[in-house]
Order: sequence, then structure tokens, then C-alpha cells
Amino acid sequence: MEEFAVVIIGAGPAGGQCARQLAQQGVRVLLVEQHSNFSQNNYSSAASPLETMALFDLPPGVVARYWRNLAIAATEKEQIWYSDQPRGVVFDFAKLRQFLADTVTKAGGQVWLGHRFWGYQQVGDGLEVTLRRSSKNSLSSDSVEKVEKVTVKTQVLIDATGSKRAVINCGQPKATDNNQYYRGIGTEYLITVDETTHQRFADTLVFFLGYRWSPQGYSWIFPMDNHQLKVGTAIFAGQHRYLGELKPLRSYTEAIIRDYLKLEKSQYHLEEIHGSVLDYAVNQGDTYHRGSVLAIGDAVSTVNFLGGEGIRHGMQGANIAVPFVADYLRGHVQAFEKYEQAMKAHFAEPWQRTEKLSQRVYLEFGDRQIDLGVTYLSYLRYDDVLDLLFHYRFDRIYGGITPLLLKKVAQFSQQCRQWLRKLSP
Repeated sequence: MEEFAVVIIGAGPAGGQCARQLAQQGVRVLLVEQHSNFSQNNYSSAASPLETMALFDLPPGVVARYWRNLAIAATEKEQIWYSDQPRGVVFDFAKLRQFLADTVTKAGGQVWLGHRFWGYQQVGDGLEVTLRRSSKNSLSSDSVEKVEKVTVKTQVLIDATGSKRAVINCGQPKATDNNQYYRGIGTEYLITVDETTHQRFADTLVFFLGYRWSPQGYSWIFPMDNHQLKVGTAIFAGQHRYLGELKPLRSYTEAIIRDYLKLEKSQYHLEEIHGSVLDYAVNQGDTYHRGSVLAIGDAVSTVNFLGGEGIRHGMQGANIAVPFVADYLRGHVQAFEKYEQAMKAHFAEPWQRTEKLSQRVYLEFGDRQIDLGVTYLSYLRYDDVLDLLFHYRFDRIYGGITPLLLKKVAQFSQQCRQWLRKLSP
């Protein structure tokens, strides 16, 4: 039986970054991924601000497209902010995870693809972790799939399986109280378009709000390379204050392709459709560890529920976890007791504010309120909008008051002049 100091289940951004950091510190780490290659679940939308690259020392090769401009479209209002410099990236999700896995291997760790977590048990002073590995017998005419179990021993087991929480909740009763979680449901199309259409959106992120485009949620267009665009929609589970039953989720994505991109089905090629469900714990009320089993990434709700952005937050959460893992391996058996506190010191305040805001915007606002909100945002500087959307700096909202008041004063002054002219003989 092979032994590792740390076994990480899930080779997404959080799992890969955690394994990368530990391996570079000389820890004997095993990173486990259920798929046989990283292109099999290349599903994340993966838009992020530019500083993410330097923050995690990422190479240009993991980027599908740099974006400069930002657009927000509501039912009756659209605003675009322009820049002549890159302001962010859209990651190639497969290449990002492959880079992290390759870094783990180069640092002396191991990466096992095509292995699925099955269970674990406490044995002596460590854990025995059972994995399932599937393979097909190519010599057999009926290509019979063979499943075998592999068991490894570890001191620390890390759950990086996302909102499935497959490891930390293993052997535990499944939560049935819906009030414990917010749920988001998303679907995304990857489409190949003509040169003219791609050039229109090659440098721009587009977000959609409002009843016309994305009732009870938001939609997006993200540029990729190779003349491709990602077009998707996410809705937030719950009863809207005004809306009734929603249409099937795909219908909103297809409406954006048809009515915003102005493309008929014969004018683009649908490469793939993928979707996911996100369960986000209210007030970060997750289980952060059970003994020497630790949870990171979306298993502890590092994705931001307001905008659904998770890659850099998951990687940051992994960075927070690594020192606690290192302390545990040095013999500090109570090291994980302060892990939850450290995570909440970083995430809790902005995350709890965005939880409340997401409930209002997606489940309570009327269409007119959303249009007025986008109108107000048009008075903000681009940097303030980015701070608001990506760093949850809601104080930036007040930056739009002065130009808005000046415009109102100018409009009132113009109306007064027109009124005086009418009174003049």
C-alpha cells in the first residue's frame, strides 16, 4: 500500500493549487482526479481579473483570451466600459488545471487521473483512502469495463470535490434542510462563430441582467480563442417576488445567441453544452474539517454566490489551508481548529454582504429597478465598476453620485433656460 503525507481528491483549481504548494514545500502529496484527462470536464466559464495571473504565478499559456472591455446589458439599458489595456482573462480551464497538475509532478508529487473517491477509514494514526479506477479491456470484443479498487494511506485527506462535498460528507447524513444552502443552476453553450461576430466580442465580457435576458439570475458572453464564445445562463433557486414559472434554462441562452448575437442556428456551430448545480452554504456554514479530513474550494463555499466566480477564490482558499496542513504534518494535531477562523477572516464579511445582495437582485428586484441600477453604474469609472464586480467594494457605488447629481443639475438648468425663453416677449 502506497503512503502519502497528503491525499487531495479533486484536481480543480483549489485542489491543484493546494497540491502545487505542498509539493513545492517537499510534502509527499497525491492529487486525485476522477476524469482520465482534463478536457473531459472543461466546463468553468473562467473569467477573472488580470491580477489573478500574478497572484498565483500563472503563465500566459493557461489563458484562452485577455479581455479589455466590460458590458452590462439589462432589458432597456446597456452600458459598456472600454480600455486600451487588458483588464482580465478568460482561462482555458483545462489548460489551467493541467498546468497545476504538471507543476505538482515536477515538484515531486503524484497525480492520478481516472481515479474516483470511494471512501476512507481511520486506521491507527492515519487514514486509509479507497479509490476506484476504471479501465477497458481493448482486447475484448465487447470492450468490457474493468473496475478495481486502490487503497492508499495518508495523514491528511483533503476534499476538493466542489459543492458535491463528496469527502467531507462521506458517511454523514445528507442535509435535507433547504434553508442551509443557496442553490444556483447554470448551463453554458460553447459555440464557434464567424470572424466578424468573434471580432465584435473578442475583447469584451458581457453580462446580462433583467427579465428580457435572464430573469432570476444573470447570463454572459465570454470570449475564447479559435473563434469561439461561451454563452451561458445561471438562475438562483427560489420563488421570485414578481415572476411566475420560468422557461427552460436553455431558452434564455439561446435567446441571447439569437437576439443579441443575431445568429441563427445555421450561422454558428454548437461545440458542446454543459451545466452544473452549485450548493452554497448560508453564512459559510460548511464543515471545514473532521479530524484530519479537510475541505477546501467550493466544498467550503469559496465561490462568490453573487456572481458565481470561483477560480481565484478557490485557489486563495487553498493557499490559506496550506500552512495549517503543514503544521499538522509537523505534529500539531490541533492545527485545523483555527482553519475555519482563518477562512472566515478572509471570506466572511464580503461573502455575507453578497449573499444578501444576491437574494435581493435575483429574487426581489423588478425589471425597472435593474434598469435603473445599470443606468446608475454608467456614472462610475471603469476601475470602480471592476472593484464593485470583482472585489465586492460596494463603497464604490457612491462614486456615481456626484456625476449623477451634476447631470441632474445640468438638465434642470437647461429646462429653466427653455422655460425662460418661452416667457421672453
